[in-house]
Formats: sequence, structure tokens, C-alpha cells
Amino acid sequence: MTDMPLTRGRRPIPGLAESEDQVLAMIAALASELAVARERIDTLERLLAERGVLEMQAVERYAPAVPAQAERDVLRRRIIAKVFQPLRDSARREAEAMKGERLS
Repeated sequence: MTDMPLTRGRRPIPGLAESEDQVLAMIAALASELAVARERIDTLERLLAERGVLEMQAVERYAPAVPAQAERDVLRRRIIAKVFQPLRDSARREAEAMKGERLS
């Protein structure tokens, strides 16, 4: 059996429209980032619990104060903007192309 070389990135999927490919790339990138973040959060929770700094259930019971929630909301909006940037860019390019076609 021949070992296949490891490659970085996704392999193109024949038959996908550009927008479908962009959405798939977004989902793959987001899933990867989420998996890494979740693993790190799990590590932190376990280390804190092992050291008696907090109980694991304390994370579930936590309710942020208004300023903390506001900061979280800003962070959430930034993440969402970053995730959807490829679609916004594509839509902007398509709109500009359509606008250019109308002017021709």
C-alpha cells in the first residue's frame, strides 16, 4: 500500500458552485477553530478543578454581569463578521459586476 502525502487545505469538490464552496470552506474553518477552542476550554476547566480553584459546575452556573455580557456581545459580533466575511465579499463582487453590466 502506498502512503498518500499529507496535504494542507481542502480538496476541491467537483460540481460545487463558488458560493457553495465558500460556505463549505467557512464551515470547515469554523469547525476547526471551534474544536481547538473547545479543547483548550476543557483543559482550563479541568486544571482549575484539579487545583480546587473552581468546581466544574460553576462554569455552568455562571451568569455574567452587564459589562461582561456587553464585552461578550462585541466578541460574538466580531466572530460572526469574520466567519461571514467571504460571503459578504462574494456578494459585494457580484453586486459590483451586475452594476457594471447595467452601465455597459
